Amino acid sequence: MKTLRYLAAAALAVGFMAAPANATTFVFKGDGNNVTPDNVANVNSTCASSGDLCTIDHVEGFEYSKDSVVVDVYTYAGVTTQDDANANNATRLIQDINPGDSGLGAWSEDDTSDDQTQFDSREAIRFVFDNYYTINDVEFNRGGDTNCSTPANEGDCGSFQLFVDGVDMGVIVLGSVVDMIPSLGFGKDFLLIALTEGNGFTIAQLTVSDVPVPAALPLLLSGLAGLGFASRRRKTA
Repeated sequence: MKTLRYLAAAALAVGFMAAPANATTFVFKGDGNNVTPDNVANVNSTCASSGDLCTIDHVEGFEYSKDSVVVDVYTYAGVTTQDDANANNATRLIQDINPGDSGLGAWSEDDTSDDQTQFDSREAIRFVFDNYYTINDVEFNRGGDTNCSTPANEGDCGSFQLFVDGVDMGVIVLGSVVDMIPSLGFGKDFLLIALTEGNGFTIAQLTVSDVPVPAALPLLLSGLAGLGFASRRRKTA
């Protein structure tokens, strides 16, 4: 009985020692908290509305750095599969800052039918991080600088195919209702391929979290194993 109490106490200690994951939020929309590209040499700040940022060399994309988290962001056109997302399909990435309900989008140089900032059919955005992270609280906006759930003349936010580290995770539907999804999962390379013709989305912000591993966990597990072994010896005796 005493051994069981020891085991319970040790398990509780594991829970207390599992510190919460560090979280970093990248804000791409124009609400006053925008991160800006570290790779300033690749930025054109006069590409659209005043203050908006666009890539000059589209293949290079943008590089963002915050709280020691580094992410490279790329945009593609003419994409239907994971294999299509390569340098030959790179298109202009825009950080649409003005007004507030905006974000990262594709400048559709070969399609002037939309507002040239949102991701619609066969356009894609890719986030490549410097390490493996959990991506949470991803906020989406639509063309016309409005939320997905706010009526606008650019159509709804549509849907996209999600690939994480090359694995097809299925279709996520935003439509005219969903402004935020709780998680894109855990990985290093996140590719979102827009599926909806004429409609589309921008990425307003996302939160990056590491996965905590208690430093003392191996020691605690060794202690639990020792308690179990001692208990068996007493019973044998």
